[in-house]
Formats: sequence, C-alpha cells, structure tokens
Amino acid sequence: MPRALLRNQVIRRIPPRLVKHVRELVGVSSSRRWMRAVLLVLRNRHRREVGHCMLQFPRRAITEIVEPPLPQARRHRVETRAERRDVVHAQRDKRLTLRCQENSPRSRLPDAEPPACFTQHSAGDRRAELPSRDRHLSNLSARMRISLNRRRVHAVQSDRPTRRAILNRAAQTAAILPALEVNAQEATTLAADAGLDRIVVLPAKTYLRGWAGYGDPKKPAGGPAVAVAWSKDSGPGTVTFADPKAAITTATFSAPGAYVLKLTATNGHSSATSTVSVRAETAPPPKALSPVHTKSYRLTSPLWRARAKALIVNWIPHCIDQINRTDLETGAGGIDNFIEAGKKLRGQPHGHHKGYVFSNAWVHQTVEAMSIALMVDPQGDPEILKAHQKFRDTLEDWIPKILAAQEPDGYLQTAFTLPRLNFRSKQIIDTSGYQHWDPAHRDDHEGYVAGYFLESAINHHVMTGGKDLRLYNAAKKLADCWDANIGPAPKKAWYDGHQQMEQALMRFGRYVNEVEGGGKGDRYIKLGKFLLDCRYTTAPSPRQQQEYDQSHRPVIEQYEAVGHAVRAAYTYSAMADVVVETHDPDYASATRSLWDNIVNRKYYVTGGIGSGETAEGFGPNYSLRNRAYNESCSTCGLIFYLWKMNLAWHESKYADLFEDSLYNALLGSIDLEGRHFYYDNPLDERTPRYQWHICPCCVGNIPRTLLMLPTWMYASSPDSLYVNLYIGSAMTLENVAGTNIEVVQETDYPWGGKVALTLHPKASKRFALRLRVPNRSVSELYKTAPDPAGIGAILINGKPVMTQFEKGYAVISRAWKAGDRVEFELPMKPQRIHGIDKIEATRGKVALRYGPLIYNFESEDQDITKSLAPGSPLATEFRKDFLGGVMVIKGQFADGSPMLAIPNYARMNRKPGIPLPRQAPPPGAGGKRPAPPPPSSIVWIREA
Repeated sequence: MPRALLRNQVIRRIPPRLVKHVRELVGVSSSRRWMRAVLLVLRNRHRREVGHCMLQFPRRAITEIVEPPLPQARRHRVETRAERRDVVHAQRDKRLTLRCQENSPRSRLPDAEPPACFTQHSAGDRRAELPSRDRHLSNLSARMRISLNRRRVHAVQSDRPTRRAILNRAAQTAAILPALEVNAQEATTLAADAGLDRIVVLPAKTYLRGWAGYGDPKKPAGGPAVAVAWSKDSGPGTVTFADPKAAITTATFSAPGAYVLKLTATNGHSSATSTVSVRAETAPPPKALSPVHTKSYRLTSPLWRARAKALIVNWIPHCIDQINRTDLETGAGGIDNFIEAGKKLRGQPHGHHKGYVFSNAWVHQTVEAMSIALMVDPQGDPEILKAHQKFRDTLEDWIPKILAAQEPDGYLQTAFTLPRLNFRSKQIIDTSGYQHWDPAHRDDHEGYVAGYFLESAINHHVMTGGKDLRLYNAAKKLADCWDANIGPAPKKAWYDGHQQMEQALMRFGRYVNEVEGGGKGDRYIKLGKFLLDCRYTTAPSPRQQQEYDQSHRPVIEQYEAVGHAVRAAYTYSAMADVVVETHDPDYASATRSLWDNIVNRKYYVTGGIGSGETAEGFGPNYSLRNRAYNESCSTCGLIFYLWKMNLAWHESKYADLFEDSLYNALLGSIDLEGRHFYYDNPLDERTPRYQWHICPCCVGNIPRTLLMLPTWMYASSPDSLYVNLYIGSAMTLENVAGTNIEVVQETDYPWGGKVALTLHPKASKRFALRLRVPNRSVSELYKTAPDPAGIGAILINGKPVMTQFEKGYAVISRAWKAGDRVEFELPMKPQRIHGIDKIEATRGKVALRYGPLIYNFESEDQDITKSLAPGSPLATEFRKDFLGGVMVIKGQFADGSPMLAIPNYARMNRKPGIPLPRQAPPPGAGGKRPAPPPPSSIVWIREA
C-alpha cells in the first residue's frame, strides 16, 4: 500500500483510546504531527527514531504522550493549575527555532524499561494506568526554561532536567508501539455489516442498509474503493434484489420461510462478508378484528373489583385534587392553565403557563379516566357512588374551562396560547410569535397533548351515550385544524417530538366512522399515517434524525426498538393501527420485526420495557438490568401495541403478553390503597411509592388503561367472539354476528383456574366462540418450568364438546342461545423462570410465577440475599387478610429456612408512601455518590 495512503488512513483512524488526550490537549494540528511520527516508528522502530520524531513536538505534547492524563473530572481541576504555572513556557516552546533543535542532543538513546505508566497485567495484555497528576508535575518541576529575546535563544540554567531527559522518557513509549501498529492495521481492515435481523410480511420488500468500508459504520475510515454484492446464502425461495451491487437496496421473497442474505465486500486485495437473517411470513388476515369499546360493565373478580375501587375511590380523586391546586411547585400545571388561556382569548388579564409544556396532558388523561370510571357499575357501594358524583361535578366544572382555552381555529395547547415561564432564568417568555408545527418547537409536545384530548373526547362521548357532544365536537374541531394545516404539499409536513397524535387520530377516525358513518373519519386516519410517514423523511437536518424519538429511519425501515421507550411504544402502536386499517405490507413487516425485537431481546419478565440506558429508553439487546426503568407509561403503550397486533393477526400470543403487562408492570404501579404510584418500576425495588412526581405524565394514563378492561378482554369479527382475558365480570357486547350479547364471566382467576362463561345473545345466532389458551412462554428470553400450558376439558351446559385449536384459541362453533354456559379449567401451578444466558442480569438466578402473576421476594419476610435450591418444592396458599387477599408461594431456601413470595403487583405495600420521589444523595468526598441502599423487594433471587 502506498505510504501516503497508509499515512492518511492511520491519521484518520488512529485508535482514539490512545491519542484522544493528545487531540484534546494540543489540538488537531499537533495530534496529526504526532500520528505522522508514529508512522515513522511503524517503519523503523529504532528508539533513536522515536526521540528524533518527538523533537518536533511541543513539550506539553511529549509529556502527555508519556503519561496519559487523569480522568476528565479530576483532570480539569489539576490541569488548570498546571496551565497557570507553565502557560508562558508552553507558548515559548511552540516557537522553538531550528537552532534550539540543533542544540538538543540526538545521540542513540539507551535501552529502557517500559515506562511507569504501563504495567503488565497478563500475557499479551498491556494497559495504561493513570498516574497521579501531582507526581507527573513533580517529575517535570525542574524543566528547562528557554527565553526568546529578539529572535535569539538563551538557555536559562536551573535545576530542571534538560530536554534530552524529557526525550529519554518519551522514548520509552516505544514499548506500546507494536500494539499501536496492530490497532492501526485493524483500522485499515476491510469490514462489512449486513444490518439487523428482521421479519418481512409477504408481499412486502425488506429494506437493506448494508455497510462496507474501514473502521466501523459510525466512524468510517478512508481506504481503497470497495465493491459490494448481495446474494442469498440460504432460504426456501427466490430472493430478488433491486440492486445487488448497492449496499442500500431492497429485497423481495417468493415464498415464506427463513432466509439468510449475505453481503460481500471486496477491495481487490481482501474481502469481508456479513449476513442478515430474514424470516418471510404470510400476510395477516384480510380483515382485522373489531375492537370492543369500554361501556358500562360490572366487576365480580375479587382482585379486579378491589383494584378498580382503589382507583375510583382514592387515586382518581387524588389526581383531581392535585390538578385543581394552584400552589403546586413540583409537577405543576393543572386546570389553572386552561383558565388563564381562556382569559387571554377573551382579552382579559391573564397569567402564564405553569409546568412543562405538555402539562395539559395529565388533565386530559384524568378526564378520560373519570369518564371510564363512570362506566364501572358501583353495585351499590357508597364509596364508589360518592366518587362517581365527584367525577360528574368535576367534568361539569372542567369541560367549559377546557373548551374556553381552545383557539378559534380549533388549536388547543395552553403552552402556545399563554406566555411561559423559563425554569432556569425564572423569566417570562412571550410566545405570541411562536408558530404552530415549527421544527424549532418540535419538542413542545403539540401532538402529544392534542392526542390525549382526542382520546378523552371519545370515552366521554361513549360514557354519555352520545348525548353530550361538547368534547366530541371540540375534538373534531381540533382534528380538523390539524388536517387543514398538515399533509402533502401545499400543506405542512410535520412529525411531533413525542408521539401520541398518530395513534389518537387513528382511534378517533375509527370512532367517527362508527358514529357518523360514510367514511367521515377516514381523513383523520390518513393524517395519522402521514405523520408517521414524515418521520426521518422530512427532518430539516441530519441532527434531527435521531433514535431518541424514532426519527433515525423511516418507520417502515425500523426493525429494532430504540430510543425513548414511551415514544417508541406509541409509535409502534400507531404503526399497528396502520396495519389494522390499511394492511400496508411494509408497515406489517416493520411492526412484526419490532415486536420480535422487543419480545425476544428487550422484554422484562414483568411485561415492562425500557432498561433506561438511553434516557428512559431501550438499551442494547439482552440488556435487562434489574435496576431497570420500566416507566409506567411505556407499559401502557406496550399494551396498546400488543392489543392492536392481536386485532391485526388474530393470534393469542399478543394477548398472552399484554396480560403479563397488565397484571404485573402496570397493576403494580399503584399501591393497594390507591394513594401512591410508581413512575418507573425496577425489578429490584428500593423506595416506596410517592403521591406525585415532577413529571406526572403517568398519573392519568395508569387508571385509564387499567379500567378499560372490556376493551382488553374481548374482540369480535363478523362470525366470531374472541375471549382474551378471564376476569369475573358482566357486560354487553354489541354487534357480534349481528346481535348484542351479554357475557357473564364467573371466575376467581388468577387465584384459581376455573372459568364459567354464560352467553345471553339477544337473538339466537351461529358464531364461533374463541377462548384464549394461555401460553406462559411466548418470549424466547425466558424458560418456564413446569409448563402447564393448555386448557382442560370444555363443557357446554354440562356436556363435553370437541374443540379445534387455531392460533392459540380453542374454537367452538355452534348456534348459541340465551343461557348457554361454557365451563373449563386453566392449569395453575407455581413455575420457575430462568433467563437465557445472554441476559447477564439473570444469570444464576430464578424467578417465580403463578398463572399470569410474577412474584417478588421481600426483605420484610426473609433475608433476600439467600439462595433458592433448584429442586426445592413450591406450594401455594391463599391468604385472605394479607395484602388485600393474595395467593403466596411458599418454599425453603437452600439453608432450610422458610421462603415466601408475593405477587409483584403487591410489592412494597408494607412501607409508608412518600410525598415525592427521593433524590439521589449529593456526591461525597472525592466526587463519589454513596452506594444505593440494598433492594427491599426483588423478582430474581439467587439459585444455589
């Protein structure tokens, strides 16, 4: 390879871990000169050559190469002191003349031992130890002083060592040059990357984004020209590439099955290959299932009736009281923002917007939560009746105030109507010049807030039986405002920094079609898809194409879950909406790939997502820390996503998963009394729940999701009724096989497995009843044993019947009449769960489950640092007066002491709640924070 070409490559791709301190401290110019010196040494490792090359450098560069700097936090403090001492001499050194160089000795440098800054840890492993900076300064305290006077150089005699002494030390760096040479060769080695494994839904194409070059894709290096070629390595059918000689291209598949595609890169001297796995699947059914709107229903389940009561009697009223307050300093921004915005629109004196720019969101969430709660039958309970009256009074108080804040064109967000308070400067910001849907304000949550308003209007309209049109009409006005301004040219292209409007428009459009007919909601559905299509493609600059908000790729080319977990889940939920409404094969491929990546690489055993490495977001594959984030809102979004996948694909595995999320990650986010909540839900829990949060975005999202049980329990098609959840309840389902059916479930599930369904169709009709057969091992991340999968014998009116099984459902087709009773039993027994070896956080540990419930071990009951013996027997016991009535799992630790496990949702309920989350303690001596307290409640316990 020509020397100049090699030099350029090494200059560009020198390993940053070896020279970044030089680049930081002496600038790019000096760093490049040092790299050229390294090239000379690579050609001739003679130590005299090392010293000769180092003579070209300022003294500061030499000393930094000899002894690497301290870590950043400490370096700044000491380095500033050093600069004050030597700034004059450092500047003079940079202006040394050739005469100064000639006077420096250049004789052969003697052999020396490896410098003190490198120690041999093991064979072939040479690591840099960061020496004390004070020792470094001491070694150089007697350095040569050189003064320049009228272009004449004078050596000032002192007790400091000569420049030769410094160069002697510099020469010792030759000991690391062989390793540096290896790294330089690696930087110039040809590499290829075929991209992410994925699923393609036929007849869609898959979008290949291969890479070939030198270094790595994020920091490529220069080198000879590279030619690439795609080919099929294996697979059952034919693969057609749009351009097989382009790294970025598309591929189509002739038949379903597992394929491996190969990317080959060559540069005339060497080659590199990489493969990507693609699973081609058949398209989902041509018509999606119909969702069931949550309407009036009665709960008889011991578990769910108690949980719903806590939400209705305590939690939602608490949210109302907090939102009505005007003196909140933490988590501020309630109904007062709407009051002040209404004043401004009427031309009256007004205040400023309080709280985050998106603080309207938890007001809209609470409106929706109240509307859903009013559809839960109180069954004569005086506390629930009292709460219901409070909800009605609050809605009558809030709705006029919210509508008064809506601008004449339908736009609604008080952070744009009112001036804002700058949190840092405490100055008022005039927002009168702010434009709506301006990329400069993409992070101001315009669509996030608007989307929650649309959804609150839907459930309010359902709750009133369509009689109160105030919120419904206002929501249509807002949706029309967006539709009038956003869309294909000449309208604006737009996507929001925080997703929510996309899925809300889809849901609202479907509802408008049901209420008004004639396809009047179709334009809202199209607008929701347009907002998704704009991600990445309409970003004004590459800096705005980021993983954090899922705008790093067009949504149809996203095959891995990345970025902020709530934004991601809302995006994927809206993408599943597109599949439900349009059956777009590219969207189907992306949603299936994302589901596969989440469930089989980034899914917590409790049904939560988001490990927190990336700002409340996803980490790398298999990174599932037990001190995880698992934000409550991300669990809500995951439930929405999985539910829509069930509607699109008619497969029970999606319901298996959202049942796990509902019973564990979400149900446990509110305490048993309904007075405190968790913003995030780590599996190793250290702190009690709290009353409020600086960012209370979950406070209304949790109850509205938990109380929408009829929606999660049932779905329908023209000839089938799907039963996804087993909860003691009674409700009427509309338009199933052309008739309304009252369905009554009798069960104490999840404490027991016996289930009885009684059907009361308004008219006798023939249809298929599809009962979900629970599968506790959908995710490949966890292995469950024993596996009590399946369903017991099914009886109709006391007689056994033959059943078929399709897509995880037991199917019974017959003509149904009022009073027909279906009985069966689901196998229930304690199970052990082990994570696969790729999950570092679960190695050598075991978790327990019973039915859909994951269990926790708490320090209140035992020493949770003990180990559980692999073969120790497990038993269950229902304790009526313990934690509101729970099934506990009992056993023994390896040392013979008793073990007790409680359901995950009931964790941390024996410690008093706190007003706000505890802040991390300030750093102590040396800048280190104190170690966190040991966890009080854990999911994974050591296994002997």
